[in-house]
Amino acid sequence: MKNILQDFKKLADNKYQKFTSGLLPGVNYILGVRVPKIRAYAKTFSFEEAQNFYENYKVKYFEEYFLKAVLLARICKQIPPEKSVKLIQKFIPQISNWSVCDAFCADLKIIKKYPKIFLPLILKNLKSKKEFAQRTALNLTRSYYLQGPYFKQILKAVLALQPSEYYAQMAQAWFMCEAYIKQKTFTKPALRYLTPEVYDMTVRKIKDSYRV
Repeated sequence: MKNILQDFKKLADNKYQKFTSGLLPGVNYILGVRVPKIRAYAKTFSFEEAQNFYENYKVKYFEEYFLKAVLLARICKQIPPEKSVKLIQKFIPQISNWSVCDAFCADLKIIKKYPKIFLPLILKNLKSKKEFAQRTALNLTRSYYLQGPYFKQILKAVLALQPSEYYAQMAQAWFMCEAYIKQKTFTKPALRYLTPEVYDMTVRKIKDSYRV
């Protein structure tokens, strides 16, 4: 088994640690390893090592959580999608910052291949009361469900969510902006159902987009 914490300490940068701490309020344990280095380190894991890390390693630092997210997304590519759903749902409550959340969602490209199988997972977390469970679901809908037969169902579920916390609000606005660009006929009349905060965020994102 790799000595992960020792390896990360060797890769850490004190200046970057301070910079990252400013971007991740509320995250107390940050070593200061740059994301490309974490991703490069993840590539050195075999499938068996990745599974062992995910199942047995007790994480504490931000970088360890980030590594866990990256490795889990890779594991999900190599196991049946039904098992992936269970592993993802188990991991979601451990997500406590936007960086791990966004990286994890971006790497879960397996969902694009099996949208029907992962749909219940998405809908379940859209009903969550937890900020980063909501953000995870919203990121996944934006990444993998803006096209295809489930869009109307997803849009209805997204509109039913009225997040009160910032990172979930921003994710909802991001989804609505992308939906407006790609599915304007359905999305434009739906904007009125957003909370005032998310509506304003969405309009700003739409105006700032070069694709409108």
